[in-house]
Amino acid sequence: MIAGLMRGLVFGLTMLLGWPLAHGHEMGTAALMIHEWGPGQAQVVFKRSKSADGTVPPIAFSLSPPCEIADQGTTWEEDREVIQRAKLACAGPLNTHTLEATGFTRLAPDLIVSGQLGEGQTLTGVLTPKKPTLMLNGQKASDGPLLDYLLIGLEHILFGMDHVLFVAGIFLLWRKRQQTVAQLLGLFTTFTVGHSLTLALLVLGWMVVPTRAVEAWIALSVLWVAVQLALHDPKQSQHRMVRSQLLLVLLFGLLHGSGFALSMEDRGFPADQLMPALLLFNLGIELGQIIIVTLMAGLFAWFQTLSARRYPHLLPWGEHALIILTGGFALFWTVERIATYA
Repeated sequence: MIAGLMRGLVFGLTMLLGWPLAHGHEMGTAALMIHEWGPGQAQVVFKRSKSADGTVPPIAFSLSPPCEIADQGTTWEEDREVIQRAKLACAGPLNTHTLEATGFTRLAPDLIVSGQLGEGQTLTGVLTPKKPTLMLNGQKASDGPLLDYLLIGLEHILFGMDHVLFVAGIFLLWRKRQQTVAQLLGLFTTFTVGHSLTLALLVLGWMVVPTRAVEAWIALSVLWVAVQLALHDPKQSQHRMVRSQLLLVLLFGLLHGSGFALSMEDRGFPADQLMPALLLFNLGIELGQIIIVTLMAGLFAWFQTLSARRYPHLLPWGEHALIILTGGFALFWTVERIATYA
């Protein structure tokens, strides 16, 4: 009876965790771009992408003192992103106004603001529930919230469930092959080098990649990990296995770095503080990886303790549940993303 309850618990946790994972990236994004071409005259572009629940983030913005909005137009891109364009007519220059955002949710926790004001002033900032207003007074809006890029990087990996399952799968693969801690550090160092390289190249504009192809390849990388977890490893030398594993992880790191960069394409990085913001964003991703691996290590240490004491089948059930979860959603994402080519 207890064994049945434990199986039910593992299955229930798998379904509970899997329900919000049907989309690779859970969080919706919101970005506002402003270009002031004359005193109080500006063009705005407001972009919002759907979150995992299929809804567009309910984030809205307003200016104080109020401005007139004209020539509004709304377009959709691939039924995933809504883009609104409008012209602002304000009583005075925008640097005399305050921007305010509302409608933040758990799946839409921030609004990225960027643009150019009159007299060549650069506008960059991140609005959040704790800091929902921004004075457009010509000061560098990024001075205060630059550290927010650390949190944005953290959110990108923790709420990008294809990235989460890939990192978790690499950890499980390391456990399955009974490798050393040094080899685990080597795997994640290699992954970090790969995604840091393509992230920097894409953000700096030195490289261009096809968006839909990258998303499909990322899904395939997760599927590859799931297949490796399900299959028995072929007999080969440990040295050769580690070398081929490192090469594949490096290639997959390049792919995932492209995904990180593409997800920040509309949000952008502050041009005047590009390198610090990029570094903080990357550090946030690394912090997210450490959190995932730490949680996985703690979870399996707990499973192992329970298996040794009372429930001998809990550890393999937990491993099988995670393999099924990883493989099932990786296959779903792969089919879904390849289908967008049609």
